[in-house]
Amino acid sequence: MSLLAELQKSFCDALRTAEAPDGALLAMVQDDDLALQRFQVYRNNFIVLNGDALADMFPVVKRLVGEEAFRMLATAYVRQHPPRDRTLLLYGDLFADFLQAIPELSELPYLSDVARLEFAWTAAYHAADANPLQPDQLQNLSEEAFAGLQLRLHPSLQLLASGFPVHRIWSVNQSDDQDELISLDEGACRLIVVRPDNEVQVRVVTQGEFEFVERLLASATIGEAFEATSQTDPQFDLGRFFSRHLFDGTFCAM
Repeated sequence: MSLLAELQKSFCDALRTAEAPDGALLAMVQDDDLALQRFQVYRNNFIVLNGDALADMFPVVKRLVGEEAFRMLATAYVRQHPPRDRTLLLYGDLFADFLQAIPELSELPYLSDVARLEFAWTAAYHAADANPLQPDQLQNLSEEAFAGLQLRLHPSLQLLASGFPVHRIWSVNQSDDQDELISLDEGACRLIVVRPDNEVQVRVVTQGEFEFVERLLASATIGEAFEATSQTDPQFDLGRFFSRHLFDGTFCAM
């Protein structure tokens, strides 16, 4: 390893710990108190600023655990998963899995799914724009041609299935003046997160709707997705699905 590569590695490693620098970096700063102080300031800013980015992305998680606990979690996450990109728009993609792996958070079993919903919201917000599907693109299709279509979903679309009422938890924690109690007995929810225009929408959907969209994302045709979904949800109504989702920006122009 070259001296430069060793120094870069030593610098990155030192950012992720509270310990004194070692290796090539130590050799540069051990006899220079000012350089060491400057590095410590830089390291502190690195932790704080990235932690602030997480707090901005996961405000409901922060509210659920409290500011002090969130700051500790954010510091641990930044040290374990430093940013991989120069921008922080989508920093935190592993935060939900990180939370799920912490035994002390087992009393909040829904917390990681709340984090997944918050990240899905941000990912949808920053996704590319797309022209929506228009009614006249489908109105002259035969039944056979319609069944054979592979619809393109909006690039912002995210799916989230949770065993907890995370949509309700997320909704009532959007502001500090909400104190509604939610029972986990309300059960599971399935969500579509999408930004068809300028506003992110979080839609609660049925099992059939969720599975149908899931199959469309896997490149199934309308006919294939409907047939498979009908096997698991005999009550799935294709007409009702399209009346709700077809022309509201969920699908892209062909």
